[in-house]
Amino acid sequence: MNRTKVSRGALALTSSTSTVATVVATFGLTWFPALAQPGGVGSASVPLEEIVVTGSRRTGVSALESMSPVDVVTARDLEKVGLANMNDVLRTLVPSLNVQLFMAQDGSAFIRPFSLRGLPPDQTLVLVNGKRRHRSPLVQITNQPLAAGAQGPDLSTIPSIAIERVEVLRDGAAAQYGSDAIAGVVNFRLKQADAGISASARYGQYYEGDGEDVLVQTNLGAPLGEGGFFNVSAEYSNSNATLRGTQRPNAQALIDAGNTAVPVPAQRWGNPELEAARMFFNAEVKATDSATAYAFGNYSWSTGEVDFFYRAPNARPDIFTSVPLTTQVGGPRFSFTSRFPGGFTPLFGSEIRDMSLTGGARGEFSSGLTYDLSAALSLGQLEYRLSNTVNPSLGARSPTRFKPGEIQQRDTNLNADFTYPIELEGLSSPLNLAFGAEYRRETYEIEAGDEASWIAGPFARVFDPDAGRTIGLAVGSSGFPGLSPQSAGSFSRWNWAAYADLEGELTERLTLGLAARFEDYSDFGTSFNWKVSSRFQATDGVAIRGSVNTGFRAPTPGQSNVKEVATNIDLVTGGLLLTVTLPPGDPIAQYYGAKPLRPEDSMNFSGGMVFEFAENYSLTVDYFNIKVEDRIGLTSRITITNADRAALAAQGLSTGDFQTVRFLGNFFDTRTQGVDAVLSANWDIGNETELGLVSSLNYTKNKVTTIRDPRAVDRERRIEVGNFNPKWRGNIAMNVARGRWDSSIRANYFGKWTDAVPNATPTPNAFDQVFGAEWLIDAEVGFQVTDAVRFAVGANNLLDEYPDKDRRLGQQANGIVYPQFSPFGFNGGFYYVRVAANF
Repeated sequence: MNRTKVSRGALALTSSTSTVATVVATFGLTWFPALAQPGGVGSASVPLEEIVVTGSRRTGVSALESMSPVDVVTARDLEKVGLANMNDVLRTLVPSLNVQLFMAQDGSAFIRPFSLRGLPPDQTLVLVNGKRRHRSPLVQITNQPLAAGAQGPDLSTIPSIAIERVEVLRDGAAAQYGSDAIAGVVNFRLKQADAGISASARYGQYYEGDGEDVLVQTNLGAPLGEGGFFNVSAEYSNSNATLRGTQRPNAQALIDAGNTAVPVPAQRWGNPELEAARMFFNAEVKATDSATAYAFGNYSWSTGEVDFFYRAPNARPDIFTSVPLTTQVGGPRFSFTSRFPGGFTPLFGSEIRDMSLTGGARGEFSSGLTYDLSAALSLGQLEYRLSNTVNPSLGARSPTRFKPGEIQQRDTNLNADFTYPIELEGLSSPLNLAFGAEYRRETYEIEAGDEASWIAGPFARVFDPDAGRTIGLAVGSSGFPGLSPQSAGSFSRWNWAAYADLEGELTERLTLGLAARFEDYSDFGTSFNWKVSSRFQATDGVAIRGSVNTGFRAPTPGQSNVKEVATNIDLVTGGLLLTVTLPPGDPIAQYYGAKPLRPEDSMNFSGGMVFEFAENYSLTVDYFNIKVEDRIGLTSRITITNADRAALAAQGLSTGDFQTVRFLGNFFDTRTQGVDAVLSANWDIGNETELGLVSSLNYTKNKVTTIRDPRAVDRERRIEVGNFNPKWRGNIAMNVARGRWDSSIRANYFGKWTDAVPNATPTPNAFDQVFGAEWLIDAEVGFQVTDAVRFAVGANNLLDEYPDKDRRLGQQANGIVYPQFSPFGFNGGFYYVRVAANF
């Protein structure tokens, strides 16, 4: 697939990282008279001494006292974004996090990969209530260069109304939390209210008049014994599709020639049709005077549908070629033009179920030793669906609806965590010793699709008596050939870990932290990681902080065993390529040089400063440098030549109808560095008026430093690793509240980015396109109708900005107007109304 840019009217920003603090301060002063938005990174009502629990196992540590940068996003922030999907919410509020739309990208259209600090989603550890969140079942085979081959958690399964706050640790933390915490940690803290009911209903649509979106949410809190609570949240969302493409030229040519059966549009580019219902619960109960039992979990269901590529009757001989029904010359024949005279567009859908349950107990002994013992089970299921298509090789017997298969991810986690205060003479406070162990087992399972979706029918190879030669039609459901029994299987692995973490104030001004972790994997052996971090209070208003740490990410069973088929655009011709992704252990992949996967390793350096100008002002500026070795990625599409087919056939291996092949491997190293800056302030200016401000800026630069296989880091990927996401991201969020009225405004900045092409020499039809920077403005006005009911109207992308149009002919030949992977989408402005009630 391909991606695109952002557009006009952009405010130029200096590219020098040394000017970050100045730019942020200028943003704040420039926008100060305007309205503000309360909350953490996206707002400013969070107290500057907000206590955080991510990145430190000491109690009572505030965000500004932390040795590593921690962003806090509050429940009120989440409420005011006006978006239904947690991916989009966090992209709006956290500048260092990026996520795109993924049209015609198979499962990625529904389980969208995010990127923190320019790294893949599986290099960010996601926690809920401090416990590891399971990964989704989908291995990303999207062409998005930063996510290709990744298998990370699905953030969209988490309803925003269930969240009290989100803490984003922007620092490596593998020694503290284990595998995946290379870019950082995102910790979702669930609500704990023991009384009250809150509910909200929001309706919105795009300025274009499509994409109607309904979101209904509710939260209930109830007491559970003395001092306990049961809190449950639920949401239902229904989002209609949008259309931002144009009629494909080849489809329009058929219409102009008199073909009245061609669909209009032949292929839709826009948001997918989505429906979802999600639930989370969180509960605690006092077991004894010194022990608390707890449990939390979720159930999520969602379904969606997107268009695949249009099959034109005059351009796909592998589908529409006439085939003989007998062995007689001049005998009857069959062609799919009789069923689809205007061609057809496969509709690809999914049904996703996600569920988890965590239970445990925590408490404290009289000696001061605390404990937290827990167990967790989780299951993620992704069932594929396909309609309005055929298995051409079955001829007239082919159905038009298929179930191409299902993939699952199952996890079991056991954790034992302890802390103990160590009193040492001469120290200003006790040292905090944390230690513990973890056992985890995960299973990736592939279930075969229905037989019609993968079988080679009688017309896969048939002698044509009229032509005097053998001909054949494509095998498998067109658009997404089903997962065959040969691909199916269950693949498991286990690992255990032990860690120790020592942290404390050596003096009133100096805090030091040391952490180490040992892990042993059943399939990859052992790993040892460490972290050293510190914070020095230079003056009452200035502190210096930093850390050095190693990290790792173990390849998942899914990455080692994934097998899928995808259809991609050939940018040179505008045609389609059928690509198979094979596991590294597959004989065909090994023919092309595949080897078993190894863990990724990282070395992280970070350093920054904290400025507290007064009780209500703070500025943090942090530099980061992340080196990742042996990064796992997909090869580019390797053309299967006739010579390859013959050599493989001699080994008894068939490549079927596939034109290209790819597989995963440890193919390259990268260096990611940049700066984050956050300016926060809030004021009570009297007359029942409150004002808040947060201004955030992120600069991230990625570079490929070593390439072990140029097929994995071709020209396209090398350019896009560094330029696919905007290097500059920022936002300014402000809120003013007076009496029953409140107003908020948020400006999001997306820097320029590049969509490259794979061919070594760009051509007039296929070239690198740089898409310009853009500001997007969100605004909301609310009125407290009664003490319990609030009414609000708002808009995301208030000024109706679009990315620059895609100028490449290969894209335009597929009806694409705007780049598929714009960092802020391509749907224009969205308005909404919302009613919320609290009882």
